Amino acid sequence: MNFLPELWNYIKKICLAVTFITVIVAGGWVAYIYDISKKPQIADKQLIVEGDNALNIGRYADAKRIFEAEFKANPQNKQAAWSLQIAQIREKLSQPEFKEAIDTLYQQNPNDAYVNLFLGDFYAANDQPDKAVQHYEQAIEQNPKLAEAHYNLAILYVQQNNQVSAKVEALKAIEISPTPKYRNNLGTIYFKQQNYGDAIREYGRNKEYPLSSLESAKIYWRLEYLSQALSYQKQAVEWLEDNTIMSKPDNQEAWYFEIAPKKNIELISLNEKKSYAYFCLSVSFYLQGDMAGAENEVQKLRDLKVDRQGVINSLLTADLDALVQANGRFAEQIATYKKLYL
Repeated sequence: MNFLPELWNYIKKICLAVTFITVIVAGGWVAYIYDISKKPQIADKQLIVEGDNALNIGRYADAKRIFEAEFKANPQNKQAAWSLQIAQIREKLSQPEFKEAIDTLYQQNPNDAYVNLFLGDFYAANDQPDKAVQHYEQAIEQNPKLAEAHYNLAILYVQQNNQVSAKVEALKAIEISPTPKYRNNLGTIYFKQQNYGDAIREYGRNKEYPLSSLESAKIYWRLEYLSQALSYQKQAVEWLEDNTIMSKPDNQEAWYFEIAPKKNIELISLNEKKSYAYFCLSVSFYLQGDMAGAENEVQKLRDLKVDRQGVINSLLTADLDALVQANGRFAEQIATYKKLYL
């Protein structure tokens, strides 16, 4: 029976070895878990970057959605919490409490580019251009990728009739992010300079973007190329009636128009945009002598029953007044059209 002690010793050695291996494996797993807990999650970082990109080009609803999702998944993510505040506050720009709210954020972090951007928006909207420029420039210095600051500066310079500086800022916005909104803005600057060829080329770079087609048609009105104007407007209407095209983020954004110095109009809903397009198309039919075609388009916009139709009427009136000022040969026809439909 001498082999029993030897067997017992052998069994003990095996048990010790198993225990040792178990400890090593468990320790390694704990270390691994601890290590990855310290590392930022790639998905989290990607969402933050995606949200910042949306803020940079003025897509605040998208930014809000992204940061809400990240903050809900990771309530301890301070960057997501801060950025969510930024995205949410922009919705209050036209509300009385906006200035107090943005001042509070400015006190917390005066070096935040988006806070300075929104302060610039506030001062621009309240006829304080010098302060607006100051904050826009600070925002750009703090975030060189902030295309929306360049875009808003361009609009401000247009309002000041500083077309040269407006063009510079518009080009910078496009260089950062060549979105249809920014290209359309540059086209409009060329339009105001009566540089019609460059305007049409810039508008033409925007595919499946109805606003640019409608703007090109206005140029063709002035040049008395009514068939071309009609063609561009029909294309715009076709895109507006295509739900897939209009669901694109670029086409979810509001359309911005300056109808007079310091007087702006935005078309926000799809039906508002359709109503405006039908109106423009009706003008082209009317100028060509197609009264039935003009009446048909006007009936389409009436069927939409847009709540802010009066705003759209004001916009078209401004367009037609500008047309007559640029080309007096249309004066009599436009006067009659306005009596009939405006």
